[in-house]
Amino acid sequence: MKRVLVLLVAFLSFYNLSATHIMGGEITWECISDPADPNVGQYIFKMKLYRDCDGTTLSTFPQTLEVWNHPSVTAITLDWILSTDISPDCNVGNSGNVALDCINNPVGAVEEYIYESQPIALPGSPPANGWHFTWDSCCRNGAISNLVLSSTTNPSEGFTLRASMYPYIDASGNPVPADPCFDNSPKFNESPQTIICTGYPFSYTPNASDIELDSLVYNWDEPLDDMLFGTPYNPPLNPVPLPFVGGYTFNSPLPGGVVLDQQTGEISYNSNISGNFVSVIRIDGYKCGQQISSIYREIQAVLIGCPLLPNGQTNLPPVITPPFPANPNPYYQIVSAGDLVSFSINAVDNDVYTGNIPQDVILEITGGQVSDNYIDTSLCDNPPCATFVNNAGQIPPISNPQIVDGIFEWQTACSHVATDDGCGNFSNIYTFAIKAYDDFCPANAITFGTITIEVTAADSLPAPDLDCAWESDNGDVTFNWNASLGASPSTIYNIYGAVNIGGPYNLLASVNHPIN
Repeated sequence: MKRVLVLLVAFLSFYNLSATHIMGGEITWECISDPADPNVGQYIFKMKLYRDCDGTTLSTFPQTLEVWNHPSVTAITLDWILSTDISPDCNVGNSGNVALDCINNPVGAVEEYIYESQPIALPGSPPANGWHFTWDSCCRNGAISNLVLSSTTNPSEGFTLRASMYPYIDASGNPVPADPCFDNSPKFNESPQTIICTGYPFSYTPNASDIELDSLVYNWDEPLDDMLFGTPYNPPLNPVPLPFVGGYTFNSPLPGGVVLDQQTGEISYNSNISGNFVSVIRIDGYKCGQQISSIYREIQAVLIGCPLLPNGQTNLPPVITPPFPANPNPYYQIVSAGDLVSFSINAVDNDVYTGNIPQDVILEITGGQVSDNYIDTSLCDNPPCATFVNNAGQIPPISNPQIVDGIFEWQTACSHVATDDGCGNFSNIYTFAIKAYDDFCPANAITFGTITIEVTAADSLPAPDLDCAWESDNGDVTFNWNASLGASPSTIYNIYGAVNIGGPYNLLASVNHPIN
């Protein structure tokens, strides 16, 4: 009897695996750097999976990341944390169309699953070809439009998600040990856009950032089949890349003239073709010119022909006002460390429902430098953080009929130029994604404004104008000076003193402008 039960469980597990429609996912890792944390110096690995709600639900049991090329760590256990329906939130009553959701209208709806490891150490240093972390499974959705699959109903082709960690060579020519950890992977700040109406120009960015301010480069990459059992990870032999149908390639995976900006990650296209389209974005992280990481996001975009508005017109996305209209690129600004970056953003949507009811317009922002609660300048990767509220102090998502506004403020500092590894960088690039969307069903019309701010080292300032100095009866010395013309709020005055004019001089105090 026991043998029969075991066979039955095995059959059910296989059935669930085969009936699941995985749409993609991503693997990242976090380095625990808080010295007060008992697990400081260890890693936490995270995986997100996206599924088509028309298929079987994914498992909430622990998942296994396979580790390749490491001498002692061969697998990492990931515990299920959370599942969330990420289908568009829209206005059923005014639009007159049904919303997508995983329970009531699952065809086209999408659910996100999050898995996370316990803290784990990775002794040693990655070899030249890196450590690789993979998760694979069957099966893909047979309705995919741009891949050659074995079946349109139950294809055998599967998935392999991956991420890679490479060695970092220090100034002495030695590889830096990965235990304790010293680097986080890049992270995606923007959720994938999986359900999109056709018929208008669309743009999107995964908007990645890196805590250590490593340089990031975006590229397309190939979707992979699942792994051959018992065979080491060695692409393109195992797993093999999946071929594209005619007219599509891994670096042109979407219809409508798709373009990828390698610096900002913005993806733009204008499709009139509906279907399910697979794409893979790779983000490479560079520290001092050395590639130290690669993360991948695979996603299946569902392009649908949405219903028309009551007036017979296509529902169009809101229009965002550029923040720097006088610049050659109105979404790009160069500032000196210490400058305050401040601008207003508004988005307008003139589409209306029956009875001339305006659509609600929603405004959001993402970015590694955006405050976690949008108002506290200490809650981000590298404070001071950017804040974002509307005129009434409301935080995102900010919503209003027809027109919505937000105010962005970011006090830059010298820490936004320097890096932890001492590469001698004189500037750093930061991206912020402003997303504006309407409440149309079944899919919101969305527009992104990808704002790039380059922070450069501040110019040297002239010596301050010393006004006077005096000594009190108790021996205290007071200095009074006028701030240097053009000094920013992040300027620091270092005061040195010595017994003799020839020195040696010792640092007595450091004072921030505008305190005198």
